[in-house]
Amino acid sequence: MSSSDQPRRALVTGASRGIGRASAIALAQAGHHVVAAARSLDGLAETAEHAAGRGAAGRILPVVCDLDNLADTASLTDRATEACGGSIDILVHCAGIARPARVTDLSLEDWHASMRVNVTSALVLARSCVPAMTESGWGRIVGIGSLYSRMGAQFSGAYATSKHALLGLMRVLAMELATKGVTANTVIPGWTDTEMVRSEAENVAAARGFSPEEAVRRFLRMQPLGRMVTPDEVGGLVAYLCSEAAAAITGQAVNIDGGSLQS
Repeated sequence: MSSSDQPRRALVTGASRGIGRASAIALAQAGHHVVAAARSLDGLAETAEHAAGRGAAGRILPVVCDLDNLADTASLTDRATEACGGSIDILVHCAGIARPARVTDLSLEDWHASMRVNVTSALVLARSCVPAMTESGWGRIVGIGSLYSRMGAQFSGAYATSKHALLGLMRVLAMELATKGVTANTVIPGWTDTEMVRSEAENVAAARGFSPEEAVRRFLRMQPLGRMVTPDEVGGLVAYLCSEAAAAITGQAVNIDGGSLQS
């Protein structure tokens, strides 16, 4: 933590694995108190253990929440505030689900679930966190997008649409809060070494008749870096966007994609 930073209270969704876990740990390492939310208490316990192993013992506060349940989501900010002893200064929305299917085969159930988890829950949480942020004159909101926030791909109808919507929501929040000391940005990871990407590789491999390893190789043809991005690299960017140094960065879609989009 730099001399201009001070400990803040953060809420990170999807924090039991992958980018959510890495973001929660990076914020804890920066000295913040982090409420880590996810459906899996065991996964959240592992996140806390990893944070402790990196010098941030006691800074991860697990809270179980199912963001597919809007009533559960609506209560999360209050539970997070109680857990960390004060209002939330930093909101990082990492939770996401992918329900691959052709648009003509996509069920409305999977469509609505994707919207609830990937974007509607971000809206619900922002609505409950923003008043305290604006009152204090300081806040950071980060949405974790995807390459599919900026492009379409086969079988990604629900996922890509929800990620486009999340990007739009962050941009609107940025404009509405620009004079209030609150920033809102979207992080756009490329192919990242997470369980979700590995699962997508398995789905693509099964559909097209080759191995998951070959699917990953095909993913990386679009990523000039030639390797997957690591969750820790994304977490480091999230922590920076939540710092004092990033006070003038708002309304941005910040790529961390190994050169894939270059925009």
